[in-house]
Amino acid sequence: MTGRQGHKEESGERARGGAKRSEQRVARNARSTAYMNLAKALATVFSAGVYTKEELQNAVCTFVTEMKDGGETGEGVVIAAQNLVKEVGARFPSSERTKILLGDMVTWCLAEYYRESA
Repeated sequence: MTGRQGHKEESGERARGGAKRSEQRVARNARSTAYMNLAKALATVFSAGVYTKEELQNAVCTFVTEMKDGGETGEGVVIAAQNLVKEVGARFPSSERTKILLGDMVTWCLAEYYRESA
């Protein structure tokens, strides 16, 4: 009978491990959603020429919040945002807009990352 009891304990450990993996998967999916939304917003900026700064800034802030909640550092968030701008911007003709956008996004990322929660 001791083998069955060990099996139950092992099963409980797997269930707890499964819950942790599930939480990690949810966090990854949330970050992926924020990433995709920001990528779409950036594509609009590069392709349309006209965009709403507030919408882009909101997408950046959501991206930052999701990454921060996932344990990413401030530097890691900024690097990820910069890489995303470069990745999306590479599909469009090079312009001064990319440099300006990178500067704005770094500012927004840092402001959101270090913003005090109310």
